[in-house]
Amino acid sequence: MNTKQPKEKMKHYKICHDVLVMSSTSLLAVIFFSIGYFVQRYELTKLILDDRLEMRQFTPHYKWWQNTSDVLVTCKMYVFSVTNAERWMQGLDEKLNFEEIGPIVYRETLEHHNVVFHTKNSTISYNSKRQLHFMADHNEIGILNRTITIPNTAVLAMAAKLQDSNSFIKWAFRAILSSSNDEVFVNTTIYNYLWNQTSPIIKSAKKIVPFMVPLENIGTLNTIYNDYDDRVNVRYGAQHGDEQFFMINSYRNRQTVPGYIPENGDCFASIVNSSEGALYQQNLDENSVIVYWRKTLCRAVPLYFKKKVHRGPILGYEYILPDHSYDRLANLSEDCYKGQNSFLEDGMTDMSKCYNDFPIAATSPHYFARNISMAKKISGMHPDHDKHYSYTIAEPILGIPIDQRARTQSNLVIPHLTGFPADIQKFSEMILPMFWIEYISHRNFDFPDLCCISFSLNT
Repeated sequence: MNTKQPKEKMKHYKICHDVLVMSSTSLLAVIFFSIGYFVQRYELTKLILDDRLEMRQFTPHYKWWQNTSDVLVTCKMYVFSVTNAERWMQGLDEKLNFEEIGPIVYRETLEHHNVVFHTKNSTISYNSKRQLHFMADHNEIGILNRTITIPNTAVLAMAAKLQDSNSFIKWAFRAILSSSNDEVFVNTTIYNYLWNQTSPIIKSAKKIVPFMVPLENIGTLNTIYNDYDDRVNVRYGAQHGDEQFFMINSYRNRQTVPGYIPENGDCFASIVNSSEGALYQQNLDENSVIVYWRKTLCRAVPLYFKKKVHRGPILGYEYILPDHSYDRLANLSEDCYKGQNSFLEDGMTDMSKCYNDFPIAATSPHYFARNISMAKKISGMHPDHDKHYSYTIAEPILGIPIDQRARTQSNLVIPHLTGFPADIQKFSEMILPMFWIEYISHRNFDFPDLCCISFSLNT
């Protein structure tokens, strides 16, 4: 009898059995390793985020927020100078031409001070103070001394404000204007335009009708930064969770944009659930909406997810400001930014409440993405998507902004004018570009804790 064949079969079965056991063991090892890895990673992520929610003062999270020295915020100003003032006034040129000059570059510093924790409702109150510092090595030599020609903002703004006034008030305005010898165009330096702009009519009006002249110095940057130390209240802690982390409850002890007082009949221009841009909510995703509040813009605006990008070693989510952000709402009664006297066009958002009721409106730079009819009487605008759209790129897990560009243009809006001198009425139904401003925020990628934590959470 041949016993060799059964022995070979037994050997074959044993080999198969061993291979099956080894394969099963390896597969189980991979499965358990993977489970352990993902559980450990999830627990690590949750531990970091839960700890960050509490914003304890000895933690890196709190120090990053209070000390923003690792974040470079650059403020670039672009001003507009009229090149054909005389020809336009004489009727030789149909359109008033503006030339862009800049950038004039400053560094903006942000300080959070007078911090108070309110443990009962899990909120933090603090002062947010912003200042500008001229960056000489980033600017053209002598740029602040360069002379520009601008429409006389004081004269035209006063006329626009007084359009609906009675004939006696307009007569008084004409008398003040005549005694001041102000012209409708002014030659001035860029420095004066930004920091020390005044006018004879302002000084005269201050003596006669002081209620009409809240500020004598209407330099653009002086107006913005003269009082830029504001009390803010935000949410923190597990009580509010990731989605409401560091969202604003109140600004200057109110829930509305400064200047909007609903109890006095103003629209409820809410800033609740917005962010000042230093921190955003945690665990951002493609459905998240970032609501960005900037005092310069005089409103909070929503930004929506566009794409995933990399900045250095960090994965970021890019959220953009849509082209329609400054359009009119279908229900005008709910539109807080339609303008004080007449409805502004699509692409324009009222800023007058933040700037002493002067008829100022924000648009995208060079009126990018919108065809504004009031701009048809001017030339020199060159809209460009890449240069003029606004966005923020945030690390999605921690919600820390790593690259931001906020761009907006300020314009003087002139309604149809009657009862004023002919040289003033020539500006009827025009939008006059004053300047546009670009805030660029970059976080230092060499900051080791941010890179290491972000890398560990995204791998």
